[in-house]
Amino acid sequence: MNFGSAGHCLLLEPENFANLYVCAPKGTRKRGKDGKKRWEEFCKLNPGKNVLTANEWNQLQNIRKVFQLNPKIRQLWKHGETEVSMFWQDAEFALECKARMDWFDADSRRIVDLKFTNNIGKVSAQKLIDQHFAVQACWYRRGVYQLTKKLPDFIFVFLEKYAPHNIRVINVTEDIFRHGEQTIKNALINSELKPDG
Repeated sequence: MNFGSAGHCLLLEPENFANLYVCAPKGTRKRGKDGKKRWEEFCKLNPGKNVLTANEWNQLQNIRKVFQLNPKIRQLWKHGETEVSMFWQDAEFALECKARMDWFDADSRRIVDLKFTNNIGKVSAQKLIDQHFAVQACWYRRGVYQLTKKLPDFIFVFLEKYAPHNIRVINVTEDIFRHGEQTIKNALINSELKPDG
């Protein structure tokens, strides 16, 4: 989680990265009695900051280089805004709803969501369904539609944590959206059947 959050910050909000994250000295580890002690001491010297290991820090810097050079990425991130929050009253579900998009281009009506993965070879459309990414895509699209009356496209960008830091761009299909929609409706129906609501 810490790595993913740091990656999102570095790639999408680089101006905030130095204020929120710091690199531990090389060789500093959280394991072992001495390692834990040195780690805790370093954390105390950097209050309010998330501490990354030297390996994590270097991984992220390398990922940033690959990310910035990739032509598909440059095109996706050419226009739009980062970390866009939405709040809406869902007309169908009669619920107060919210979502926070990694990237949204209002002109092209495109939502882009960034994910980190250990193995890019295992990323597929089926993975979007199995890991509930379909629910996320459907929910975000639902929010944009209810606020603008226009259906946006949704794109997942998967970045491999380990070198050579391959990238896979997946456009969410209507089948995946339908799966997400059904999962959301089933969850709401099941929650209404519980005594506690």
